[in-house]
Amino acid sequence: MTRPPRESGRTDPFSDIPPEVGARLRSLAPVLVEEALAGIHRRLGEALVAPGSKIGARRLLDIGVQGFMARLGTDRGPDEALLARFRAFGAHEAGHGRGLERLHAGMRVIAAVVWRVLSDDDALSRDRLGPLGEAVLLFQEELGAAAAQGHARVSSAGVDASRHRRTRLLEALLTGVGRDPAAVAALARGAHWRTPERAAVVLVRPGPAGGGAGRPDTLPPSLPPDALVDLERPEPCALLPDPEGPGRLRALERSLRGACAVLGPSVPLERVPESLERARDLAELVRSGAVPGNGLVRWDDHLLALLFSRDTGLLSAMARARLAPLAELRPHQRERMAQTLLAWLEAGSNANEAAERLRIHPQTVRYRMRRLEELFGARLRDPGERFELELVLRARRLPGTVEDP
Repeated sequence: MTRPPRESGRTDPFSDIPPEVGARLRSLAPVLVEEALAGIHRRLGEALVAPGSKIGARRLLDIGVQGFMARLGTDRGPDEALLARFRAFGAHEAGHGRGLERLHAGMRVIAAVVWRVLSDDDALSRDRLGPLGEAVLLFQEELGAAAAQGHARVSSAGVDASRHRRTRLLEALLTGVGRDPAAVAALARGAHWRTPERAAVVLVRPGPAGGGAGRPDTLPPSLPPDALVDLERPEPCALLPDPEGPGRLRALERSLRGACAVLGPSVPLERVPESLERARDLAELVRSGAVPGNGLVRWDDHLLALLFSRDTGLLSAMARARLAPLAELRPHQRERMAQTLLAWLEAGSNANEAAERLRIHPQTVRYRMRRLEELFGARLRDPGERFELELVLRARRLPGTVEDP
């Protein structure tokens, strides 16, 4: 372990301690161990080392004190074997799901006990206590850092293993393993994932045409903790359990933090591949610019656009047939008349409401409708014809969906 750099002109505190002081301290080693054990029991009310650890509290203190004493009067740095002991201790605690709070609290107690014992020893002059105190603090920092390294290594490995199991479960559900309840249950147990009744696929960063909200630098740092997430796959996605539950969509939107994502329909687990395919359909509309791609784009909110996109050739043929009367108009007139007709149909034949939608005078709407009645005749009074006209006029709003007549 690399020692922390010391201030310019300062020596190692261990090397500042003369041999006679080191000899006196070594004679106090048994007292220090006993006092430290008693202090830990008295102040913490619990053992320094958790039950089941491979090394006992007394042994841990013994090797720590011995390592400290071996450094006195030298500048050789911490003993690697001692640091390895504490790294192993940290790894053991992490492997059993424990943190290092007990160790750090115990080390603070030990430092206080050591300082009291040293201060009460009349054989140690006051001018020697400064370097001794600094040496105690440095030694405590070194051992704590070693334990933290061991703990972090095992904790990180555990997190990686858990992430791998959850990723494997996600991939299995996306490819249809949900049709086998026993296989889902086994994979879910291994991933510590509670199987929901329903779930929905979230495709992250489908990316609108020309970039923008779906850029990689806007990827969310995390999604809801119970979601199965894999942002490293070619098609970054997640599986959101119980998407229809209270507050679920709001939590998802918060976690996305403005990134572009597409939410497929909520389905039973055995139909997760269907949610994926539906989300892909909507993501394609986002990429083409047919559907705005800001924030969370929900499949349920764009069913008509999805329906229109299924067969654009058929829809274009229908538009040419139903809007044929507009073909005789010049392009700018055709567009104006199409907008007016759609607003009038959406307003239920109310010219005033249609004018509000178009932000023009109602008399202008009435004038245009007289012209449209000349072009379409009785078809504007037939419910079926009106429905088909509104359908193809709405479809014209989506870029690339319908060709003009």
